Amino acid sequence: MKSKKVIVGIIVAILVVVCMGVAFLATPNDDYYTQIDNRWVQEIAPHGAMNYKYTLTAYDENGNEKDVVFETSRILTDDAFLCLKVNFIRGVVTWAEVEYKELPARVQQYYNE
Repeated sequence: MKSKKVIVGIIVAILVVVCMGVAFLATPNDDYYTQIDNRWVQEIAPHGAMNYKYTLTAYDENGNEKDVVFETSRILTDDAFLCLKVNFIRGVVTWAEVEYKELPARVQQYYNE
């Protein structure tokens, strides 16, 4: 009888971990846009390939503002525009450099070409 409870407990624990993993990975990413300002980069203790941390203001396609923090392996090009994929749980998960003309119109009003 005790072994059945242990087996059921293990199965329940595995299901909980799987459900949490799915929820963690399935949370949608939102696009935010920012411009690199290297005055706000900090050198950090290296972990993995990450050596620098940026804290910047970013805007979604509707112009809503959000402070974002993300780490990089190198100092990025000053004044470059980025599209950040931001996950509600994990924060910035990826980023890519974009051109000014690729920014949503409501985001362009915050930056100069």
